[in-house]
Amino acid sequence: MQMSEPTSGRRSDWKRFLLVAALPGLPLLLLLLLGKGMRHEFGNLEYFSPSGDRITTPINARRLPEFNLIDQHGQNVTRDDLFGNFWLVSFMTTDTFTTPHLATMTRQLLWANWRYRDEPDVGLLCFTLDANHDTPDRLQSYVKQNERYNRFPDKWKFLTGDQSVINRLISDDLGVPRDSTDRFNMATLLLVDDRGYVRQKYLASSEHEIGDAVEDIALLKKRKLEAQKANRERLERPPLPYLGPRDVLHSGSDTPDTLYHSIPKFALTDQNNREYSHRNTEGKVLLVDAFFTTCPTICPVISSQLARVHDRIAIDGLGDKVAIISHTVDPNRDTPERLRQYADRIGADPELWTFLTGPEEDLYPLLQEGYLLTALASDTAAGGFFHSDQILIIDQDKHIRGTYDGTKTSEVDQMLEDVYQLIAQTETLKTSTQ
Repeated sequence: MQMSEPTSGRRSDWKRFLLVAALPGLPLLLLLLLGKGMRHEFGNLEYFSPSGDRITTPINARRLPEFNLIDQHGQNVTRDDLFGNFWLVSFMTTDTFTTPHLATMTRQLLWANWRYRDEPDVGLLCFTLDANHDTPDRLQSYVKQNERYNRFPDKWKFLTGDQSVINRLISDDLGVPRDSTDRFNMATLLLVDDRGYVRQKYLASSEHEIGDAVEDIALLKKRKLEAQKANRERLERPPLPYLGPRDVLHSGSDTPDTLYHSIPKFALTDQNNREYSHRNTEGKVLLVDAFFTTCPTICPVISSQLARVHDRIAIDGLGDKVAIISHTVDPNRDTPERLRQYADRIGADPELWTFLTGPEEDLYPLLQEGYLLTALASDTAAGGFFHSDQILIIDQDKHIRGTYDGTKTSEVDQMLEDVYQLIAQTETLKTSTQ
């Protein structure tokens, strides 16, 4: 028994040592365990579908609708006037009789406003819930009282106008519910990005969620700055080459003129059974490929790669600058209806990605002589057609600027980067010549 006491004491000392050593790590462990299930994730600001579900791209996402309202200065304000800035959006009235919580709402908005008071691209946007009471004069008095700390003017816009229009905007377009028994009490705030899309919702009465809003704005601004930095780097790169045959004209000057191969005019039929021609592509960078809906080999792979590109372009807001065009090599079977079903299966936005069919005598010369792609019927090819696996970049002047293996992720990634480079360099050149 006398021999066991020292052993027991050493064990107790060892346990105390382990406990003391583990104490500094307990807060971190608790943070990991508790934080893992928290609602808010700052790295995952997605979009909202019309039904309110989270979606990963802005295609058919909730967005500020087009409108024409009046601000506190009596000036007309449209949706386009708000683009380029980030907005924390609220729905309220300055009537303290119907809105006893106005002071609380104002305090919460001022907290978020204070954090970005020196940044001109972040503001507060309020839609009135009582246009009869909230005249421009009353709104101006309210905003002026609370905006005095801002470095830049018009960071706080309070909009009024036709109340029925505002009500539809709130409930139908933005999907914010309104309590019919307390219609002046709306505790929801929205974060709207620089393109008018709803990116997050918050409970206005929660200081924790207002803090979340401040951090979310910082995240969106960071991503915008990263995109701007990437564009500056793209401007430093050599221009993309011109591909295809060319003619050199000697007009007597020291520098000869070069005529590059260009895509001819065309008129075909899209997946919605509408005419789609070269006129639809004016001013856009084109991504072009050949495929057919029953292709058993490379077409599903290429379409999958283009779907990834399609989503990235939509997320980055370049849908008005880029068009993806897939041309069938099997027009006899690939009717507009079949093309539409194919497009729907892969989630193609018809405003961004077009699938074309038409007479063989129009399609094949365009593919073979215009785009310089392989496209022909073949008894030995899988599915009955032999066609190129390439995706082309066509610039705004209809010249071929790049060709990429559509089955290889690395080449498609490079293609997307080259598209962004082409857009950045073209827009800079256009600005410098104006």
